[in-house]
Amino acid sequence: MKNFFRILGLTVAVVVTAACCASARAEVWTVPAPEGQGIENAYRVQVDGKDVAIYRSFDQEKDSGEYYFATFEFTGSVEVKITAPWALDKATVAPERFGVKIAEQSEKEVTLTADKPFQISFEPNGHVKPLMLFGLAPEENAPKEGDPNVVYYGPGVYKPDMIELRDNQTLYVAAGAVVNAGVHAQGKNITICGRGVIAGTEWKRFEGPGSFIIHGTGCENLTIRDVVLRDPWSWTCVLSGCDGATIDGLRICASNMINDDALDLCNTKNVVVKNCFFRAQDDSIAIKGLGGQACENIRIEDCVFWTDRANIFRVGYECQAEAMRNIVAKNIDVLGYSVNYRAPEDYWSNTIVWLQPNQEMLMSDCHFEDFRIRANGTNTILLEAKPMSCSYGNFKDPIPGTLENCSLKNFSVYGEKGDFFGYIYIRGESEQSHVKGLKVENIDYFGEKITKDSDCVSIGDFTEDVVVE
Repeated sequence: MKNFFRILGLTVAVVVTAACCASARAEVWTVPAPEGQGIENAYRVQVDGKDVAIYRSFDQEKDSGEYYFATFEFTGSVEVKITAPWALDKATVAPERFGVKIAEQSEKEVTLTADKPFQISFEPNGHVKPLMLFGLAPEENAPKEGDPNVVYYGPGVYKPDMIELRDNQTLYVAAGAVVNAGVHAQGKNITICGRGVIAGTEWKRFEGPGSFIIHGTGCENLTIRDVVLRDPWSWTCVLSGCDGATIDGLRICASNMINDDALDLCNTKNVVVKNCFFRAQDDSIAIKGLGGQACENIRIEDCVFWTDRANIFRVGYECQAEAMRNIVAKNIDVLGYSVNYRAPEDYWSNTIVWLQPNQEMLMSDCHFEDFRIRANGTNTILLEAKPMSCSYGNFKDPIPGTLENCSLKNFSVYGEKGDFFGYIYIRGESEQSHVKGLKVENIDYFGEKITKDSDCVSIGDFTEDVVVE
C-alpha cells in the first residue's frame, strides 16, 4: 500500500487520528494532489498528521455554489478533525447511515469519529461550501504499471484527450493522478478503476474531446470502480447498448452546468450500480432509449445522490427501446433535490422519481425501496408516474407509452419541512397509455404517514389498481 504525504499549509484541515481502542488500531493512507490541482484557503485535511488533498468542483457557469471533495483510505477507528476559515459551529454531516458522528464542535473546528468506510457531505451552513468527504477502505489488487493490458496513470497531471479501451484492457488512475480526458470503452471485459480523478475541467460545455467523460458502447462485462469523475462537459458517465456492467464506488463531483447527468443507462441491460456518490446539476440516474435493445435488469443500491436542478431518477423521456423493465433501486440517500420547483403538469417537472413512458413503449416492474430524502424547506415532487408525449430528435409528436406493475416502498422525508409538499402524482394519458398496478406503500413525511386521502396524493384518469397505503 502506497503511503504518500506532504504538508500543504492549507487553510482548512481534516485530521484523522487513531482512536484509543487497541482492538481497532487505525492505519491511514493519503496521497497529495499533483501540482496546481489541490485547493488552499479552504478546508484543511490531515490524517494522523498527514495532509489530505482537497479538490474543488469547477463551476463554469457560476450557476451553483462551489463545493469541495477529498479522499483518503483507512482501517480501524479514527477521529476526523475539520477546520476552516468560516464558521463550523452549526456544521452537520449527512447521511447518517455511515455512522459518522460529531464528537466535538467549535466555531472553527469539528471532530468527527468513524469506524467504517463512508461517503458523506460535511456542511458548515446548509448547502453552502460543503465538503464531500470519502473515507475508503484500502485499495486491493491494484493493477501493475507495465502490464500490457493496463493503461496506467500514476500520480501527476495528464491530458491525453481521448483514451480508447478495447477487449480485456484496464484503465487504472492511481490516487494522486488527475487525467484530463474522455474515455471510450468498446469491447469485452474492460475495467476502469483507481482512486484518482478523471476530469473534464479543461473543456467548455459540449466541447470535450469525446461525447462524455466515460462512454461505454456495446460493452460486455464492463467494470467501473472507485474513480472520481469531475467537471464534465456533457453527460458524465454513459453506457450505450451494453450487456453486463458493474459500477461500484464511482464518485461523481459535477454540478458545473446543466446537461451533466451523472449516470445515463441507454439501451443497456444487466447492470449493478452500488456504493456510489453522485452530485450533478442534472439527473442523477437517467434510463433512456436512444435506439436498440431494452433497458432491463438494472439494480441500483446503497448509493448517495444529489441533484441541484433536475431529477434523482428519470426513467423514460427518451424511449426508443423495446421496453424498460425490471429496474430496482434500493437503500438510497437523497441529500439534495432541485432548487427549481415545477408543478407536475409542467413538461420539465423535477422529481425524486419520474416514470414517463413515451413512444408507445411499455415500462414495467420498476421498484423503488428504502429511500431517505433530506428536505431543505423547499418543495419537490416525490413521484410522478405519467405516460407522456416527449419530443426529441426525429420524434416530434410521439404517442405516450404505458406504465404497469411498479412500486414505491419505505420512503422517508426528514429535515426542514418549510414549503415541502411532495406530490405523489399518478395519471394516464388515454385508455391505451394507462397506469396499471402501481403500489405506493409506507411513505413517511416528517413522521406523518401518507395515505390515498393525503392532500399530496393525486390519482387521475386512466389508472387502474393504484394503491397508496
